Amino acid sequence: MNNASYNEQTVVPKQPALEPQIAPEKKVQRRRFGHTKWNLGDRLMLGLTIGVALVGMFAIISMSNQGTKADRQLNEVTAELATVRNDNNDLKQEIGAATTKDELAAIAKKEDLSMNNDNVRNVK
Repeated sequence: MNNASYNEQTVVPKQPALEPQIAPEKKVQRRRFGHTKWNLGDRLMLGLTIGVALVGMFAIISMSNQGTKADRQLNEVTAELATVRNDNNDLKQEIGAATTKDELAAIAKKEDLSMNNDNVRNVK
């Protein structure tokens, strides 16, 4: 009997030739997605967003107009205040010129009045 052990075999069996197998190219199917359907929640959210944007725009325009109006009124009041101050300064100058000692003496002479220093008070 020829029961040789594994290590004592003299003939090496031929190994099968392995060639790399090329996988066939797979055709990739691209999946086209259709437009998503808008549900009620999506439409409400879009409407709410547009509404908030419109309200914000109108609020900004309104505030800008109010600011411009207030600025115009401030300019008008400032101009009126300047004219009143100028008028007051002119009147103060007229009062100062009319109340000089020479002017008062001229008016007293014209009206035949005499100056009594005991009755004169300086008022400021």
